[in-house]
Amino acid sequence: MLSIRTLVLLLGWIAVASGCAHGKERRPPGVRPTPKTVSREEPGGDAYDPHKAALDRLVTGAWGWRNDRRDVFHFPLSDWSNWRRVKFWGMPTFVGFRYGDKHRAVAALWVRQLRENDPEDLTFCLDRMEAWAQPVADVYRTKFIKGARTYASWKSKDDVLVQSIDATVQGLFSESQYRAVAAVSFAWPRICVIYGYAFDSKDHAELAAKVRDKYALEAFSRLTVKDPLRSPDGVELIPDPPKRSD
Repeated sequence: MLSIRTLVLLLGWIAVASGCAHGKERRPPGVRPTPKTVSREEPGGDAYDPHKAALDRLVTGAWGWRNDRRDVFHFPLSDWSNWRRVKFWGMPTFVGFRYGDKHRAVAALWVRQLRENDPEDLTFCLDRMEAWAQPVADVYRTKFIKGARTYASWKSKDDVLVQSIDATVQGLFSESQYRAVAAVSFAWPRICVIYGYAFDSKDHAELAAKVRDKYALEAFSRLTVKDPLRSPDGVELIPDPPKRSD
């Protein structure tokens, strides 16, 4: 689907630095980072393993919200003050965020309008976007293990369709792994909102999965729409189904 696959592809395009940076003084293993060193640039601060410390903050951090530039959505994020709103090169989003300059995690949201004859159905939205994104995923040699689809409640009972996934992006010289979760709902009649999160799981698969599970259970009910009666201008149509080659 667009949200999950795009999120992991975005991470795959970015050279993600791993482990501890050289030349910087670090705390002993198992000791929390010095509070003054925690920042949007490095939420793991001066911890011995900054990536693990950053994921720990996502698990334990309180929920908050960051908005898009048009202030249409207030987007739910844990440890929210250490996320930065960004634009992703080559992959336009309604709003996107990264957690740390080394992209410990990314989040993004897309808005797509159904076509005249399309059913107003969550599964349709998710399947159509997945079909659209599949060729891109193939180019970047992305492998997925998808979990079962579940439902969450936002404006009404079970009005959000949620999918968790484990993803591997095979680069030229390295392999990157992620735990991701995305969901689709209708923010306005016949307008799909697709948003999700991907967490770099390198060396910390269980911890990244724990963060992902927290988001799968808690994040999707927290999205806020500033004006639920008026959709934003210029919403793109949902992609046509891909053409089949003979």
